[in-house]
Amino acid sequence: MNSSPRCGPRLSMWKPCAALPAANAPAKGGKSMPKAAKLPPALYHAHHGAFAEDLSFWKGLAAESGGAVLTLGCGTGRVAVPIAAAGIPTVGVDWDAGMLNFLRRRLAPRGEGLPLRLVQADFRALPLRAAAFPLAVLPCNTYTTVPPRERRTFLQGVARVLRPGGLFAFSAPNPRLVASLPPVGEAEPETAFPHPKNGLPVQVSSGWHRMEERWRVFWHYDTLHPDGTATRQTASQTHWLPPLEAELARLKAAGLHPLAQYGDFDKTPPAADAPYWIVIARRL
Repeated sequence: MNSSPRCGPRLSMWKPCAALPAANAPAKGGKSMPKAAKLPPALYHAHHGAFAEDLSFWKGLAAESGGAVLTLGCGTGRVAVPIAAAGIPTVGVDWDAGMLNFLRRRLAPRGEGLPLRLVQADFRALPLRAAAFPLAVLPCNTYTTVPPRERRTFLQGVARVLRPGGLFAFSAPNPRLVASLPPVGEAEPETAFPHPKNGLPVQVSSGWHRMEERWRVFWHYDTLHPDGTATRQTASQTHWLPPLEAELARLKAAGLHPLAQYGDFDKTPPAADAPYWIVIARRL
């Protein structure tokens, strides 16, 4: 999302790096999620690109790393570009060619001066050399979009490309807070902005369905036309939120020792009502 929470636990507190489409799944009681389609990168960036609440946190880690930074799930470059703009060599990895092409067009006016290399790949199978990075970051709550059955392999891959003593940091929605939400959050207005292609107003509403340890969020993008009609596009993303203890055990099993945990990007200690679960782990 692109703002802090104002009226309770709305989705504005959990900004995703990528609102990826997923197959519709029935919610409790048989109600289906809204049909989702792949969101155009320009529309995605218009919605999320200005979110800056976490940038000081990631840039601070990068400045202290002493070397190149691996940014996983870099999308349209919301986090990777500011790190590289600070003069820190950065490698951005994303599976989505459309997102990376949009990012390349964004960077074109800068010429060749930015130390940012883009790699199209699934970050669960990184095609990068071992022990290459002192820091890998997975911002924007993307960690919990990796299905639990795939996290062991993913974390082992992250550990492989980190130098001994290197750090892995990620943010996620706080599972304890999400567990306290109602099973269904009906879509409510979130924000509005001009469409990046035609300038027409776009109204965004968001909601969720929660089932045990799975939480699926969705966003409706309604483009308002002068004749009073609207065109709707819907994006959705599933988060898997096992207990924190299970995730800490996964990190340790992959050779990543948790060093610090926070509840927000001001480094507040974790709490049941904190919006985020942020972890920094060291490769052993």
